[in-house]
Amino acid sequence: MNESTYLELENLFLSLSDRTRLRLLSLMSEREVSVGFLAQQMQVSQPKISRHLAYLRNSGLVSTRRDGKSIYYSVKMPANSSVANVFQTSLLAIDPQHDSFEVVKDSSADLTDVNFARSGTEELEIFLL
Repeated sequence: MNESTYLELENLFLSLSDRTRLRLLSLMSEREVSVGFLAQQMQVSQPKISRHLAYLRNSGLVSTRRDGKSIYYSVKMPANSSVANVFQTSLLAIDPQHDSFEVVKDSSADLTDVNFARSGTEELEIFLL
């Protein structure tokens, strides 16, 4: 793996290290959504949602589209295929309806299995097996 891939993975894991950002990505994973929709679904203030969306946008994980006064957000896959595989696996592990995490194993992936588990302190721990 080259240095650029390591830097991109580091950026990805920093972006995924926050529970709010994980939930936002999960809610955006299937379709484009507005900030208002995200705030309503998560029952969090719009400024807090906007702050996390700005972080995700700056890290290159979401794209935006303006329609009049509204801005719509959607997931943007990383260009690097190794980083995109890790990102996609992360999104598949999150269930936004139940706010839970489950084990995801993909035997077709060329990466090691990734195990997602919720700890007692509500932090997401990622263990590479």
